[in-house]
Amino acid sequence: MMNKILKSALLLFCGAAFVTACSDDNDSNPELIQGTTTIVLNTPEFAQQNVALGNTSSVTITWSQPVFTTDNAPLASSGSLGINYAVQVSKDGNFTRTFEAALAEVTNEDGTYSGAPSSYDYVELPTTYSSCKADIGSDELNLALNKLNLWSAEDALPITEAFVRVVARLSYSTGAQQVLATSNIQKMLLIPSGWVDVMAEPVKEAYLWIPGNGNGWNHGVCPILVSEDGVFFSGYAYMNGEFKFTPVDNWSAEYNNGSFTTVSDNIDCGDGGGGNINFTGDPGMYFFTVDLDSKTVNATAVTWSVIGGFNGWGGDEVMTYDEGNHCLSVTVNFEEATEFKFRRDADWGINLGGTFDALEQDGANLNADAGEHTIQLFIERPAQDGLHAAIK
Repeated sequence: MMNKILKSALLLFCGAAFVTACSDDNDSNPELIQGTTTIVLNTPEFAQQNVALGNTSSVTITWSQPVFTTDNAPLASSGSLGINYAVQVSKDGNFTRTFEAALAEVTNEDGTYSGAPSSYDYVELPTTYSSCKADIGSDELNLALNKLNLWSAEDALPITEAFVRVVARLSYSTGAQQVLATSNIQKMLLIPSGWVDVMAEPVKEAYLWIPGNGNGWNHGVCPILVSEDGVFFSGYAYMNGEFKFTPVDNWSAEYNNGSFTTVSDNIDCGDGGGGNINFTGDPGMYFFTVDLDSKTVNATAVTWSVIGGFNGWGGDEVMTYDEGNHCLSVTVNFEEATEFKFRRDADWGINLGGTFDALEQDGANLNADAGEHTIQLFIERPAQDGLHAAIK
């Protein structure tokens, strides 16, 4: 699940209504016009037509450019990032309670459902927009209709009324949002493209432990691969000789040399003794992918390095594996305070920054004081220990 772990949260910035940070010498910072801002959602050209979602990739709606400040001046609100627009779809036009709020009430701690959600009437679509136009994906609309109506697989899907409005929000760097304005409501007549099982219970995150020679066959410190579907697993592991996979953190079950039919060249599923899988590649860090359905294992050698202002962002200090601390490590002398990041295979395609406690793909530069430092990167157990680093 490295895509999940490395993924970063992106904020959309608006064009005409872009928000700038206030300066200390600005004596007349424009303020929000409270209570008078309106959004006019235009009548769609297809308002009197039945729109078959299966025959189109998107449905377009537009709205008027709202005025949020006097003379439409840039909003000088400290900590604000921008204005974005969300589209909401209701089955009756009341917009009183979301499907997600109703679903949360019937969701158990283990992710199963105690019943069907009830007493809700609208869904907010996940895609947000920075201009006064939305090309709404047909798949998003079809999913919304299924949530609103809770059809079954046997139902004939009818022409369905959908009531749509637009909400403008101001986003802040803290993650908070403020609703600035809500539009009028327009009605659409939509033909669903298909049934979606919106009550399907989410698949629990699954793991594969990799005990072996490289970690003393110790489940407590060995690398762990992660899966979102219980079939395809991925992650990083230091390899140095024989190993196995286990679906739990003990020896009650295992995947051994008889469990796989297709492996990369650095893996040998011959008789390793005790069902061990032979790793024939050089000791080092590898990126693993495992597909339990196709019985496939691939291991690709990778390098991780540190790059930053200390070398003009023009070189890589390659990290080596510290078997005692189960991490990648490098010692670097910074002549002055500097910024740096981690990257894989001397390429920016996969790079980590943010904070030492919570690294993320494309995260902000990390900071270090002048002096000699040992920098550690912990990437083998991200779901359990967090994707993190340390500097000493």
